[in-house]
Amino acid sequence: MAVGPANIKGPERHGFLLDLVTGADGEERSLQMLADAAAHWVSTAAGAAIECAAVLHRQRSCPASAGSSPVAAGLAASEDEHGDGPTALGSALAAPTVINQAGVRWQAYRRRLADSGFGAALAVPLDLKPGSAGALVFLAPANVGFTAKVVNEAAWFAEVASHSLKLALDVHGVIRAGDNLKQVLESRTSIDVACGVLMAQNRCSYAEAFSKLAGTSRNRNLKVRSVADSILRAMPSGAPGTRFEPPAIA
Repeated sequence: MAVGPANIKGPERHGFLLDLVTGADGEERSLQMLADAAAHWVSTAAGAAIECAAVLHRQRSCPASAGSSPVAAGLAASEDEHGDGPTALGSALAAPTVINQAGVRWQAYRRRLADSGFGAALAVPLDLKPGSAGALVFLAPANVGFTAKVVNEAAWFAEVASHSLKLALDVHGVIRAGDNLKQVLESRTSIDVACGVLMAQNRCSYAEAFSKLAGTSRNRNLKVRSVADSILRAMPSGAPGTRFEPPAIA
């Protein structure tokens, strides 16, 4: 059964979180799942088809956006492209903001909104960690407005979305760190074994063997890992695999 405002009431709402991790192979997929869930939730509250775009800005990262439909995704992406709109370039919204054709701010964005077949937008900020900014932008057709009830429902959902997205981003960060550590360990193993091969062939020290690897790396404009791998591939037995042994328990 679909979960929506009609299905979750009263105290049961406390502690409610969205699963933005299961089946998500990265942050972009989690953002897409959030946009889909938000559109379903607010559509149920409004009694009409409401689309949603989710946007995420973080320091030292490219902006990310997703939409519950291709049109919603396109509108989200257009804000950074044109440098306007309620969430452009990570603009921080202080509170839920309704954008309709009667306003005077974000005129170019309002025109794109109308050209895409929408009559109004509701931008709701997400409360994320310092260095990050995000928002949900709900998009209503021309004959549907955002009532106070719908705005409140969207604001409550944004609170849930904020906690859920922070958790998902943390999980993806841990996975990414683990992948990076594995790559570092694999690189170190290849380099160490290659140095051992050079030490045996040239009767030299580890420092001298590594210097040879580094010199070849500079001369060929290759990474030291790539030079090491080429040496190991030339071995009669081929390159050894990397093994990660768990620590012994006393």
